[in-house]
Amino acid sequence: MPRLVSTSDLQPPAPPTTRDLRPPARFAAATFDSYSPQHPTQEAARYRVREFVRNIGAAPARRLLPWPPRRPQRGAGLYLDGGFGVGKTHLLAAAYADAPTPAKRYLTFQQLVYLVGAMGMQRAVEEFAGTRLLCIDEFELDDPGNTLIVKSFLQALFAAGTAVVTTSNTPPEAQGQGRFNAEDFRREIQSLAEGFEVVPVDGPDYRARHAGGSWLPEERLRELELTEPSPAPRLSLTWDELFALLNAHHPSRYGGLLAQVGSVYLHGARTIPTQNDALRFVHFVDQLYDRALVLRVSGEGDIAGVFDATYREGAYAKKHHRCVSRLAELLEEPAERPALDVPAAAD
Repeated sequence: MPRLVSTSDLQPPAPPTTRDLRPPARFAAATFDSYSPQHPTQEAARYRVREFVRNIGAAPARRLLPWPPRRPQRGAGLYLDGGFGVGKTHLLAAAYADAPTPAKRYLTFQQLVYLVGAMGMQRAVEEFAGTRLLCIDEFELDDPGNTLIVKSFLQALFAAGTAVVTTSNTPPEAQGQGRFNAEDFRREIQSLAEGFEVVPVDGPDYRARHAGGSWLPEERLRELELTEPSPAPRLSLTWDELFALLNAHHPSRYGGLLAQVGSVYLHGARTIPTQNDALRFVHFVDQLYDRALVLRVSGEGDIAGVFDATYREGAYAKKHHRCVSRLAELLEEPAERPALDVPAAAD
């Protein structure tokens, strides 16, 4: 049986790179054919995304006479707008799989922000140079800094001819509203919105079947920690140890930490008092979810109580609600399940 490890057994993760930006394990097998529309807009979205990516080819062949230099055709954008659990991420991963070019990359919006922050704008643009398709999941402008970073980055990629497909729970023209003083950034938000064709994706919330949910009793967690099957080392840590770990590493390196384990057993969950720690926790859960790792957590009260009422419905409310939805699903998933067994319309 794989050994039980603590945070002290984890190796420091390497600095983030752009070498392996592809759909995560949970969506690695997603295709357009395996997508099961439950609403007319889902069928229309599948058709439009498939059509969009099939028009993306490899970089044009170099001409024999390099002068005058050819200006690249400006890249186009597709923006999948819809609520939680309607299949947007499945479509995004399918777009990556179907695109007829090897020069493609996939990452979440938060990963992108963290990467640009860690690398600097110039290096990040250089790292993505030559990308023909960029897939960005969970696009959300929820603070001024992210707005300026993403505007500059996407402007550079669009100018270089990169096609971009992104998903979001917020229409592009409404980005920032209720989160920060969006009026002061209307020009930036509008310029981003103009780069995208909006494709609505409606339908029932696939994850609604996991609504509610509570943490495990401590005794049950300790039993599962010792008996559940795991394909890799299992990480056992307390709530305080988790936040010490999260604060010791840049969020762009959380994936590198989780790549070392197959399951996480977290003891003593309670309300997170500060927004900054809450955002780190959200990104950690996103990484767990994308990697389809086993998660078991003990604590008191319901899952939604992990976010304090003082900030729960504030600027980052959609991140908090998505995190609760994903936590509820993770906690109910069996330890033994087929690899990449992804529901057809899961978001």
